[in-house]
Amino acid sequence: MSEEIETTCPACSPQEFVWHDILKDGQNMLVRCQVCGDVHPTEIETEKTIPVRLVISRGDESFKTNALFEETQVITTNEELVVEDQNGEDVYPIQITSIETPTKREEYAKIADVETIWARAIDEVDVKISVQSIGNTNPHTKRVPGEEIFEVGLEYEAGGERFRITRIKIRGGKFRFKRGDKVEAKYIKRIFGRVAYKKGWGGGRTAWSMKRNVRNW
Repeated sequence: MSEEIETTCPACSPQEFVWHDILKDGQNMLVRCQVCGDVHPTEIETEKTIPVRLVISRGDESFKTNALFEETQVITTNEELVVEDQNGEDVYPIQITSIETPTKREEYAKIADVETIWARAIDEVDVKISVQSIGNTNPHTKRVPGEEIFEVGLEYEAGGERFRITRIKIRGGKFRFKRGDKVEAKYIKRIFGRVAYKKGWGGGRTAWSMKRNVRNW
């Protein structure tokens, strides 16, 4: 099967793109129109890419790099992207948190107008957890894959403490608190839970059955 490309045809479609078969690839491309059969040369415009400063945070740490973007690309805050550094050595899955232009910060902007992109890494994230027990609240932080799912009502373990999730605060301020609500780690601001105490064999659920629902890190 021959390779195909969409481009204009001088014989039947000089203004609109139509499908062509590629007869000769390279700088001087030769194509055949699938509509009228006309054979003609064509030039494929390549999108210009430019480096943009990128500041990526992961937990309490951050680092700077330059990433290549298409000059006409429009980006928005909260958008998720996979970007490559200027040297093509590293790839970063990110979520944009702020867009800085020479004059102010914007909710969206064309790359040509962007000075710095602020983002957070979402391949791995630090999940903050507050676990309530009698008389006190214990804080924990755990680094997990960004796509790991947490569910309200299930039991997990962090810092040697077993707890049941009672609610999840997501980024943006909203809460998930219904049993069965699920949230990916990359969208979580904080998890709230209560210490899960083991019950004896005569206390309804057995210690063995409770253990089966524990999520260990």
